Amino acid sequence: MTEANNLPRIVNAKTTEWGNHPRFEGVKMKALLTPEDNKLANVSMVRVPVGSIVGWHTHASQVETVFVLAGQAVLTIETIDSALEPGCIVAIPIGTKHTLRNAGSEDVELLAFFTPPNS
Repeated sequence: MTEANNLPRIVNAKTTEWGNHPRFEGVKMKALLTPEDNKLANVSMVRVPVGSIVGWHTHASQVETVFVLAGQAVLTIETIDSALEPGCIVAIPIGTKHTLRNAGSEDVELLAFFTPPNS
């Protein structure tokens, strides 16, 4: 919350700078909402360039909900591949091994919601 009248902080994704993803080379991210904004979740925008991949990983204590904004991706959960396109949303359960690769000719952009917030 902001101090002025206890209004929530408004974040403009268009003016928020891209940074490097801390774990996946070439992948970019923008932290949009943090646990300071919402004690129950955090939200990041992720950009996966053409030919790039978000490698295999799990989240030990968070559900990761992914909403695709742009591009074509393949999400692999355990051993199942699923094609994702703009408008697709999926909730990946806690502790589930997954990876995502850009399968198209343009950058994939997505929103990643973590509940509870990741650190």
